[in-house]
Amino acid sequence: MKTHSLYPLMFRPQYRDYLWGGDLIATRYNRANTPRPCAESWELCGLPGHESVVANGPFEGVGLGHLTQTFGRDLVGAKAPDPERFPLLVKILDVHSRLSVQVHPDAKAAASLGGEPKHEMWYLLDAAPNATLWAGLRPDADLANLAEPDLVAHRTHTGDVFDVPAGLVHCIGPGNLLYEVQQPSDTTLRVHDWGRGRPTQPEAARVAIHPGLRATCLPQPAAKRDLCPRLSTPDFSFATLSLTHGRTLHTTEQSLMVLFCAEGKTTLEHDGPHPLTLLPGDSVLIPARQTVFLHPFAPTKLLVTTL
Repeated sequence: MKTHSLYPLMFRPQYRDYLWGGDLIATRYNRANTPRPCAESWELCGLPGHESVVANGPFEGVGLGHLTQTFGRDLVGAKAPDPERFPLLVKILDVHSRLSVQVHPDAKAAASLGGEPKHEMWYLLDAAPNATLWAGLRPDADLANLAEPDLVAHRTHTGDVFDVPAGLVHCIGPGNLLYEVQQPSDTTLRVHDWGRGRPTQPEAARVAIHPGLRATCLPQPAAKRDLCPRLSTPDFSFATLSLTHGRTLHTTEQSLMVLFCAEGKTTLEHDGPHPLTLLPGDSVLIPARQTVFLHPFAPTKLLVTTL
C-alpha cells in the first residue's frame, strides 16, 4: 500500500438510525442514502467493525484502521497515543427527541467496568429556539434515581462549544444539531432512558460518574478572527476557520487535521492531482506533514480539529 503517498482523504459516512434521530442530516447536507430516522453520521472512525472507508483517490475502498496501521505516525502524527490506532471518532448528531441520561467512563472506570474511556466535545451546528442540553449534576442530586431536575440545564445557541469530559452526566435535548469530536470509544452507560425500554446500566454508571464535574460551555467569541481557537485538551484541540479569501494550511509532524465544512463552499488543493471541493457536511482528513490550499467560492466556515 505504501506505493502511494498519503494525501487529503475523504470517507463514506456511516449512519445510525437510533430512535431519537430526525431528518436534518439528510436534508441539510443533501444525503440521499440516510436511514429514517437518522440520528448520527459517523464521519471518521477507526474502530474495528465500524471503520470508515476512503472515498477518493488511490486509497478508495481502504479502511481507516488499515491505513492507520500501515502508515502510523505519518498519518496521525507524533501526538497520537497509539500510532496504529486512529485517535479520534468524529460524528454529526441530529437530536429530534432527547437522548438518555448517560455518562462515559474515564480510563480508571473503563479499566474497572470494561469498555474504553471517552472524552468528547460538541459544536452546535444549529440550535432551535429554546433548545436545551443537560450536563452536570446539581449538588443535591440523587444518584440512585437521577431525573431531569437533578441535571444542570444549558440553553444552546448555534456556534456554542461544550467540553464534555469522561465522568460527566449529560443528556442532549431535541432541536440540537451537533458536530462531535471524541476519543475513539463507543462506551456509553445509560442512567435513565425516559421509559423507552432500552437497557440501562445505573450501577455501572454510578461507578463512572464524577458528581462534582461541570460542563464547560464556550459561547462564540466576540472578536472576529479568521482562525479562532475554541478548545484545547490533552485529547484534541478544536477551532473554527472563516474563509473569505484563499488560505494555506499546514500540518506538522505532530498531528493530523480534520476539516468539516459547516457553511459555504471551497476547493482544497494539495500536492497531488484532483483537488477536492468541500460543501456543507463534507469532512476531509489531512495527514501529518502536509500543505493544502483553500480557495472559497463564497464565505465559508470550516471546523478544524487537531490533536
